[in-house]
Amino acid sequence: MGFDAGCRSKERLLQLGIIPGVVLKIKRLAPFSGPLIVSIESSDVVLGRGIAKKIIVEKV
Repeated sequence: MGFDAGCRSKERLLQLGIIPGVVLKIKRLAPFSGPLIVSIESSDVVLGRGIAKKIIVEKV
């Protein structure tokens, strides 16, 4: 996992615990391009679609 984001977005993702190598699980996608909820270890995080698109993932 990595980021295709500027410094501010990258910093925000790191603050949320979304760091390279962490396993993310998508729990819920809101309709109409709404936010999504991802599970990171034992926490749930709500991400807007804009910032979520900046996360580069690898399916496992």
